[in-house]
Amino acid sequence: MNLMYLAQSGLSAAQSSLNVVGNNLNNAYTVGYSRQNIILGEAGGKTTANGFFGYGVQVNGVKRAYDAFINNQLRGAQTEYSALSSRYEQLSQIDNMLGDKSNNVSVSINNIFGALEKMSSDPVSMAARQEAMSQFKATAYQFQSSSRTLNGLEKSTNTQINQTVNDINSCAKELATVNAALYKIHAQTGGQPADLLDQRDLLLNKLSNLVGVTVDENQLTGEVKVSLSNGLPLVNGDRTCLFEATPSAANPARLEVSYIDASGNPIKLDEEKISSGKLGGLFKFRNEDLIDARNQLNQLALQMANRFNEVNTAGFDIDGEAGGDIFTIADPSALVNRNNQGDASLDISFSDIPQVKAQDYTVVYQGPGANDWLITDSSGREITPDIGSQGELSFDGITIQPQGTPEAGDSFILNPVGGVAENIAVAISSGDKIAASSSADIEEESNNENIKDMIAIKNETLVGKATLTEAYASLVSSVGSAVNSLEGNKDVAENVYDQLAEQQQNVAGVDPTEEYLYMQMYTQYYQANAQVLQTATTIFDALLNIR
Repeated sequence: MNLMYLAQSGLSAAQSSLNVVGNNLNNAYTVGYSRQNIILGEAGGKTTANGFFGYGVQVNGVKRAYDAFINNQLRGAQTEYSALSSRYEQLSQIDNMLGDKSNNVSVSINNIFGALEKMSSDPVSMAARQEAMSQFKATAYQFQSSSRTLNGLEKSTNTQINQTVNDINSCAKELATVNAALYKIHAQTGGQPADLLDQRDLLLNKLSNLVGVTVDENQLTGEVKVSLSNGLPLVNGDRTCLFEATPSAANPARLEVSYIDASGNPIKLDEEKISSGKLGGLFKFRNEDLIDARNQLNQLALQMANRFNEVNTAGFDIDGEAGGDIFTIADPSALVNRNNQGDASLDISFSDIPQVKAQDYTVVYQGPGANDWLITDSSGREITPDIGSQGELSFDGITIQPQGTPEAGDSFILNPVGGVAENIAVAISSGDKIAASSSADIEEESNNENIKDMIAIKNETLVGKATLTEAYASLVSSVGSAVNSLEGNKDVAENVYDQLAEQQQNVAGVDPTEEYLYMQMYTQYYQANAQVLQTATTIFDALLNIR
């Protein structure tokens, strides 16, 4: 009888082995599947006077190919690559816009000076004046178009941030469900189902692509505790703390992300500390790259328009009338925090445009007193304004006149150059209004002294220590350098990720050729045990036939 039991145990082990190999082959190309290996062991035996006789083979389990260290390394590489990739994709769009050599702000500005030089040689030429007028309009449109592109990128970035938040929440909920299932099955059987572990790791990889996380794995049950890179818990057992994306109270155009803790209280995320994953890359682009490009573009538009206005108002047009502004410049506006308790608003105007800085300011009302307004710039530095007789606040080329009745704690955000490029337009109605002459005498038809001053703007340092074309070149260069640097870092991160992914596949991936060899081996193993069973049956039958 022992020989028959030996054959049965061998057949059972061979069949189980073939089941595992067949499952591996079926899932060779299933995303997230980890190879499974059967573990065979001796079934014990009996020591007799004639020696030790074994009881055959037994299946001790099925082991899932897994290396926690490599998986953690892979997730870290993935989250780094995702951050660089998402930021690079957004910034490349600005680079493409600015890098159009035939259609950009710098080309339009140079076309203005070319048209003005033609007009200088014949100040009364209607054709020359009309051409200059057309170039002013083309430049205004170019600024508007570039600004609209940046505004569109801001909206698309907000949309992506919102979608990323939804995806993070979805992953967190699914992980909590998997955790609960793993705990339940372990409590019932003491084991860890391989399919749930694969699903768990697939969700962790997806989550790492979205945001940087740290993972603490329970080796006994297979459950994972997931925290953000800043330490805030995201998934703990079957419980989750989710994200919420809402318009900022201070700036409705800006989408803020809050962390909802276990008590349901929203905590605004410190975006500077979320630097990895797709979410971190989007934050970095929106809070640094986009703001910097927009500020430089708006500053260029403001200083260009202001200087042309200054020169044109110093001369006289074709009818001998004093020149007016060539470009309209919108006054700065402040964003009112929707949580303000008072009804105050801020009336802002330019007082000295060359001194204006392209940055955000926060203005907070602290309460009645001599210094009742606190002003800080984008770096957090406190600004001390000059206070006028009517309570107006003057600093950095602008003047703020508070209106209404504020309450302590009311806050406002403003950027003096904000919206300049978007709203710039040509103020004069025709080329006749271009003040080419330095004299009001219309008889001096050939007077081109003022148009010469306008042409000289080309070589004036208006934006910091740069001319208009140099300022635009600086904008293009800064964006281009950032894109090139990002591309290089992204390529390095991608190579690291690919190498770790290959290592992970070497551990957990299925090689169909190798599994086919195992299948042949276990098939022979099965056939051999079938032969043992046949031999045992023949012997048993022979014994029964003895009379």
